[in-house]
Amino acid sequence: MANYRVLWFDDKHQEYEFNKSIAKLEDIQLVCFDNAKEGLAEIENPEVNAIILDGLFFVSEENKNDTPDDDAFAQVAKKINNLKAQGKIIPWFIYSGQTSFVKDKNKLVELFKDDAFAHGKVFDKSNPNDFKELCQEIKKAVDCQPITQARHNNPELMQIFEKGYLGQDEEDQLLQLLIKPLPKNKSDIKEFLSNIRSIHESCLIKLESISVIPDANARFSQINKHLSGNKRWDSSLNELVPTTQEFQNSAIENLNAWIYFTCGTYIHNLKQQHYAGYMISNYAVESLRQGLLEILLWFKKTYEENK
Repeated sequence: MANYRVLWFDDKHQEYEFNKSIAKLEDIQLVCFDNAKEGLAEIENPEVNAIILDGLFFVSEENKNDTPDDDAFAQVAKKINNLKAQGKIIPWFIYSGQTSFVKDKNKLVELFKDDAFAHGKVFDKSNPNDFKELCQEIKKAVDCQPITQARHNNPELMQIFEKGYLGQDEEDQLLQLLIKPLPKNKSDIKEFLSNIRSIHESCLIKLESISVIPDANARFSQINKHLSGNKRWDSSLNELVPTTQEFQNSAIENLNAWIYFTCGTYIHNLKQQHYAGYMISNYAVESLRQGLLEILLWFKKTYEENK
């Protein structure tokens, strides 16, 4: 399976099957569009890693009887820049066979070249080495993106989402937790803890869906007790013994309780405008973040064993 998902806007992409084979060997999956409208509908997909733009392609399916011009290029480039303004950076590159794009100064290239990657270089279709170089530049640029690094550095966690155990919202929340610096103020702390709490609750809801938990809306102390096997004191053994199936050991039980109650306590306190109590430090915030990652690994194992 390709590691890099790249949108390619080119009205003649069917003529470059050899390039698609080269890309596949480089672990690049090319998703091709001959018009801007269809590609723009895909561009915000979080799985998209990079974009390749031809100089000329169609604006929409309805315009295929017209001569392609640079309006489509402008539409896609503007969309990429709008996403950048929102904090979502998608590396993009120009790959064209048009002389006006490759050798001459094109008004659109001049307008957007500072925003394009590979220093605004226009890769030339007539040069067989340029596509190989383009593939390397794509991988280099994508690998520098924080979200890509987070995915590559946490493959076991990413399997949770690849296998559909948790959804896209939870994946987005986790990636933000992985890439964001530690909080600097109360507002940042609240957002951080809310993300942790939200992912934690999503795990419980998914475990309810496979009957590991009877009711995810029950009191958390009851949920945690159930996950530990509803233990009762056995005087003959002089110890607590489970009365139902155990899904977690004592370490995970304590970790689940700590995340749930600590996040809940501080989220509640931070809602009070004049809260003057002890403020949780980033030492604890970092511990909560790392604790959630451990809980996600436990969740993955538990879900796989009981689905």
